[in-house]
Amino acid sequence: MNTHSSWLLRASVTLVLATASVTATASPAAAAAGDSFWTTTPSLLGTPVVYVEEHVGARFDSALRSSISFVDRYTGSDMRLGRCRTGYRCIRVVESNATQGYGAWTSWTFGRKTSKIRLSGALSRKGWYTRRSIIDHELGHANGAPHNSRCTSRMWPDDRCRNNRLPARTFTKAERVKLARW
Repeated sequence: MNTHSSWLLRASVTLVLATASVTATASPAAAAAGDSFWTTTPSLLGTPVVYVEEHVGARFDSALRSSISFVDRYTGSDMRLGRCRTGYRCIRVVESNATQGYGAWTSWTFGRKTSKIRLSGALSRKGWYTRRSIIDHELGHANGAPHNSRCTSRMWPDDRCRNNRLPARTFTKAERVKLARW
């Protein structure tokens, strides 16, 4: 089988598996070749449950709980505070100053099984609504939403709009679609 036929076969199998809500994984050979794939939250590991492992101070706790509830409405997932468990997606929230010069930073592993949100210690000194706004934004990233070029949702890339107000506590229609299929 030539390379193109092999790629088409892998793409077809991945699409069928994703459509059937079965976990899709790349073979080591495909990963080595640089082929990429995608999955959605409900089919990733066969469950919509996502554990949010919290390693931050008490000043973040209430804002984090509020953000989890807010973002959960748009993802179709069931985010739960607790230790990460084998067989489930995981989002680790840690206090760290390794935030690339921002108040917060999100990264994820291959296949998006595990995401890590780093919240700057300086963020703990900001008001509760600002902390919640930033955590909403980072949970959006951890669930697949990109930045928004207009201040019409939480995915605006700054903690304040140009008029110094917090971004609207919503997601645009396009962001909702991405969040729902993550």
